[in-house]
Amino acid sequence: MRATTRHQRMDPFARHGVTQFSDLTHSEFRRKHLGVVKGAYTFSQDAEQARVLDTKNLPGDFDWRDRGAVTPVKNQGSCGSSWSFSTTGALEGAHFLCDPQVEGSCDSGCNGGLMNIASAYTFDTGGLMREEDYPYTGATDGDGICKFDKSKIIASASNFSVVSSNEDQIAAHLVKNGPLAVAINSAYMQSYVGGVLCPYMCSRSLNHGVLLVGYGSVQ
Repeated sequence: MRATTRHQRMDPFARHGVTQFSDLTHSEFRRKHLGVVKGAYTFSQDAEQARVLDTKNLPGDFDWRDRGAVTPVKNQGSCGSSWSFSTTGALEGAHFLCDPQVEGSCDSGCNGGLMNIASAYTFDTGGLMREEDYPYTGATDGDGICKFDKSKIIASASNFSVVSSNEDQIAAHLVKNGPLAVAINSAYMQSYVGGVLCPYMCSRSLNHGVLLVGYGSVQ
């Protein structure tokens, strides 16, 4: 509870309290429920940089959920597979109901991974299956054995690009190109209940993969 009280004091725009993760140490929370490998996102010099887009006339708020481009939020369970949901969600922007279990079982599994590597894996295998054809289990052994079936691929991609950290460019690419796979620092999410998390209270160390689906403002 001391950590929760500290989070609330340092992050007054959000609500912090008792959650299903409160009994875990931070180390346990990080190991079981995050998933982006430490030291992530040092891209090779030949990684394609996203082109600079015109940021004039961007809508004041935008949400891909309102346009049916993303499926409901998933529960990754006690599996460090956030990176696979982030990557799959970005593909879902164009191809609905793609499956994160393919990458979870057949790529890095529950022990953490990277969205750029997951994207490269998707390019190499040819794409992703429907979630209904390959349901998520939150495991990489037993039921988590790779059962990828190329004959059931319904979404494919051939490349990805890295968007700059400029917020206007992020917004422009989100509106023009669809949901974005991003990494965040999740230090305050263990006690998060609601409201707007303050990004200035976080370390620059990235440890959790999420999907950016929109933006807006709160009075």
